[in-house]
Amino acid sequence: MEPIMMLVIIAIIAAIILVAFNKQQESKLNDHLYTNDVQHLYLLTVAEYKINALENQQQLSKINNNSYPSGTPDITRELDLLTTAFENGEIPLNELNLKLDFLLNTVNIPHAKTLA
Repeated sequence: MEPIMMLVIIAIIAAIILVAFNKQQESKLNDHLYTNDVQHLYLLTVAEYKINALENQQQLSKINNNSYPSGTPDITRELDLLTTAFENGEIPLNELNLKLDFLLNTVNIPHAKTLA
């Protein structure tokens, strides 16, 4: 009878340890998901900033009657294509930011580096 009681007590202690370990792992997982959400939100904010900078540059060039050099992509058309493709899920957020970086470089607008 005594060995059976020892096994029951050991089983109860093991179950308590497993439950505590499981709660610790779940909290780590939730922290990681929060980090991914923050990074995604940051990348969205950066993309929005880049799009606004490109649109502002377009308006300034129209006001000043400046034209971009030949071989420069049509910024309006490129922005429409990129935003439509992103909204439809055809390109990921990192790729959108990279293509926006390329457009910013073609019109010589300084920009911040992203996490991509």
